[in-house]
Amino acid sequence: MRRLPLRTVPLITLLLTSALLVACSNDSGSKQTKSKSTTASTPSSPATTAANDPASCIRGTFRFTRMDYDGPVQTQFGPTTIVGGFGGRRIELKPDHTFHFTDDGSDKVQFSVPSQGGTTSGTAVLKAQSDGTFVPTAQTANFNITALSGTLVLTFTNGSMLNIPLPPDGAGVKETFGLNGDATYMCQGNTVTFRFPALTIVVERV
Repeated sequence: MRRLPLRTVPLITLLLTSALLVACSNDSGSKQTKSKSTTASTPSSPATTAANDPASCIRGTFRFTRMDYDGPVQTQFGPTTIVGGFGGRRIELKPDHTFHFTDDGSDKVQFSVPSQGGTTSGTAVLKAQSDGTFVPTAQTANFNITALSGTLVLTFTNGSMLNIPLPPDGAGVKETFGLNGDATYMCQGNTVTFRFPALTIVVERV
């Protein structure tokens, strides 16, 4: 059985997004304009307050309930299939545009990657925590891992195991973690759906 380097097996994906919309208005210098702006300021104040954080529905602590890939994840080694692994994941989306992610390792990832003469498959267990930042808009967020710690252990179908070190800054694994680039989101009750170009993740407030 061929043992895979770190980049061969995409790590577990987690997503997180948040947004902050800041509204501002300018005052006019004429007396007639001042009169109109004074009249308009009363109803606009509560509207501005409500618009300060249109993404308030995604702030808080959530558990992962679904992760759907559009298809195999394209890597330099070929198409890689990833299934499951999200049952033990939690994400906290904070008002200061930072996040904290944890995976207790209770749900194993099933993976399959091309190898010479066929495929190599097995399970991966991630016990880790990650911190990062995100740059929000009203409907999307661009995010980035800044700290990563924990363990990743692969178990192949022949019983052999491989312990893979995790880079402390997430370098080299941000794409496979899913914390790279933009995602859109949609809130429905206590659930939030995050959509990336090739991945959809659903989380539920806890």
